[in-house]
Amino acid sequence: IRGVERRSQAVHDGRVLTIMSIGPQPARLVVEIATDGRALDPLSRRQIFSSAFRRFADSAKSPRLEREIRGMELLSSKQKLMAGIPTYATYFGRDMLMTALLMEPVWSDTMPEFVMAAALAKLGPEGEVSHEEALGGQAIRENGAEFVRTGDTTLLRDLQRTRENYWMVDDDFQLPVVAGHYFPDVSVPAKRKRAFLRRWGTALRKNLAFVMHQAAPYAHDPIATNLVSFKRDADGYCHPGSWRDSGVGYAGGCFAFDVNVVWVPQAILAIGVIDSVLRRLGEPGIDQADDVRRAAQVWKGAARHFTVTLAPDEVRERVRAKLASFAEPERGYWDGVLTRSAYQPDTLRFPAVSLDGDGKPIPVMSTDPAMWLLLERQDDATENELLRPFLLPYPVGLFIDGVGLAVANDAYATPAVWEMFERDQYHSPRVVWGREVNTFVGALLQGGRRRAQAIASVRTAVARSGLQYAELWSYKFENGTLRPVRYGAASDVQLWTLADIAVQYLLHSSRPAQ
Repeated sequence: IRGVERRSQAVHDGRVLTIMSIGPQPARLVVEIATDGRALDPLSRRQIFSSAFRRFADSAKSPRLEREIRGMELLSSKQKLMAGIPTYATYFGRDMLMTALLMEPVWSDTMPEFVMAAALAKLGPEGEVSHEEALGGQAIRENGAEFVRTGDTTLLRDLQRTRENYWMVDDDFQLPVVAGHYFPDVSVPAKRKRAFLRRWGTALRKNLAFVMHQAAPYAHDPIATNLVSFKRDADGYCHPGSWRDSGVGYAGGCFAFDVNVVWVPQAILAIGVIDSVLRRLGEPGIDQADDVRRAAQVWKGAARHFTVTLAPDEVRERVRAKLASFAEPERGYWDGVLTRSAYQPDTLRFPAVSLDGDGKPIPVMSTDPAMWLLLERQDDATENELLRPFLLPYPVGLFIDGVGLAVANDAYATPAVWEMFERDQYHSPRVVWGREVNTFVGALLQGGRRRAQAIASVRTAVARSGLQYAELWSYKFENGTLRPVRYGAASDVQLWTLADIAVQYLLHSSRPAQ
C-alpha cells in the first residue's frame, strides 16, 4: 500500500487491514503489487471464443454469462490456463485438458493449441503430463522439504525453481484425447497443424508412446489386474491419481473407472486418429500403428470389469442398512424420500467407481459415466443404463432434489467405505460438483440426444440450491429439512466449472427456431 490519505484511518488486525473514511469524502487508496515472477500473456475474448459464441453472448445480454466469460478471460493466457482464483491460481494439467473438451462447443480453434502446448512444455522424462506446478513460495517449501529429506544441496542454489508433479495418472491419457479432437478438425488449416508439429511434434510423440506403453499389459492380456493402476504410497495404499484426488475419492480402489473405461480407451482411439491425420499431412505416422488398432479393440471391453449388478431385494437391503447408519433427522428425511419415490422393481446396474487391488468392483456409484457419455456415443440400451443412476433419487441413485447430483453414492458398499467417506467428504455422497453437473447436461445436449426431461430435472434441482455458480457444494439438515450449503474449499472462479458457458450455449442452440 503506497499511501492512505489523511481523511482516513487504518486499523490492522492480524492479517486484515481495514481502511475507513473519517470524513464525508471517500478515501482514495492506491495499492501497488510487485512480483519477480514472469508476466503471463493474457488471451483476449476473441482468441478464446468462437465467433458464433461471441454473437450469442452479445445478444444474450446475460449478467451471469458475462461474469463467466470474464472469469475465463481472467484464467487464460498463452502460457497456461490457471485452475482457479483465488485458490489454485496455477497450472493444473488435468483441469486444463478436461476444460478443453468441455468447452469445445464455444472455444476458438486455436485454444486447443494453447492447451496442448502448455502440457507438452512440461512433460516428464517418460512422456507423463504434469498435473500441477509449484511456483514461488510453494516451490520454496517443496524444494526445502526435499533438501531436508535427501540432503541434496543443489536444491539450495535455486529454491524457487518450479517443481512439476507427475503423480497423477488420468492427465497422461487426456492429452492424446485433446490432440485427437484437434488434428482432424477441418476448420484448422493444414499449415497451422504442420507448424504445431514442428514445434511440439517430438514431445507429442513421446506422450503417445508413454500412453501405449501403459496400455500394453491389458492389451496383451485383458484381465482386471492388468488395467492401468494408481501409483502406491509408501504404505502400499493406492494413491488416488485421477480427478477424485482426495484421500478416499476412489474408496480405496487401485483401478479407476474413469481412467480405464473413459480415458485410456479414448486415448488409444485418439492415437489412431492422430496417425491417420499425420499421414495425410505428409508427416511420419505413429510407430506400430497396427498395435494401436489391436489395443483399441481390446480396451473396448474394459467396462465389463466394473459392472455392479444388484437384484431389487439386494438394493433394498443395502439401502436400508445405509439409512440405519444415519442419525435423526437425516434418517427420517431419506426414509421420506424413499416412501415418495419407492424402490425400483427391477435389477439395478451401474459402473463401480473403482476396483480393489484384486480387481474386484468396489460398489460405489458415481457421476464419472457422464464424461464417457460426453466423449463417446453409446447404443441406446447402454446409454439408458448409464443414465438411470443419475435420475434415481438418493439414496438409491445420485439425484437429490433441491441440491443436484451427488458425486458418489456409497449405499451399496461396506460400512468401512461409509466411514471412509464420512472422514473425507470432498468426493462423497454429501457433495455436488458443478463440473460434473455441466458434464452430464453437456453430454445430453450433444450428439442428437433427446433428453429434455432429464436435463430439466437436474438443472431445476441445481437452480433451487442457489449454488449453481459454485465449484462444489454440500447440504445439511435443519429441523428435519435439507438445506444446501457452500462447500468450504470451493474456488470463486474455477476453470472447469466455467464449462457452464458451453452449457448455456448448447441450451440456446437446442431450442427450436422461432
